Amino acid sequence: MPGDKHPEASLGAVLKLERDGAAYYHRAIGIAADPRTRQVFDRLSREREEAARILEEAATKSGIHLAPVGGPNPYPFEAIAKVECYACGYVTEEIPTSCPQCGAARYAFEREFTKAMIWGTAVSSGKAVAKEAQAAIPHAKGEVRAALEALLKREQALVREAEGELASAKA
Repeated sequence: MPGDKHPEASLGAVLKLERDGAAYYHRAIGIAADPRTRQVFDRLSREREEAARILEEAATKSGIHLAPVGGPNPYPFEAIAKVECYACGYVTEEIPTSCPQCGAARYAFEREFTKAMIWGTAVSSGKAVAKEAQAAIPHAKGEVRAALEALLKREQALVREAEGELASAKA
């Protein structure tokens, strides 16, 4: 139903994906060993944060109360939830200054991410955001619709870039 008075649910799904993405990439920045990987995660995190901000601002201006709504999550949080000391196997949720078990330096907890993993996550999450944005557009109007349409274009461009990077990583 175009112009539905209650687009909160469909917008909430988009917002949840954006916020989850920002949280995922922010966490990955903190545990990534390679500075180039951290740069990619930082860029992807900023993309998600910016998209969430734009969507929230448009909703606020339109008088829509926006809250994240549940749904499938394309981000592999389980892969970054815990870190392990590669010297002794000690597992924790946050990277310590040094391993409390064996004394290894902080970098013993940092994780290597393959380009395929990074860009595979970007592809799957970008497609999920694009799908939810497309589903929300018919229910939105005014600034919210414009924000969703702009978000959809950004996501489609990001997915194309990520697919290219993923193909390159797999070659």
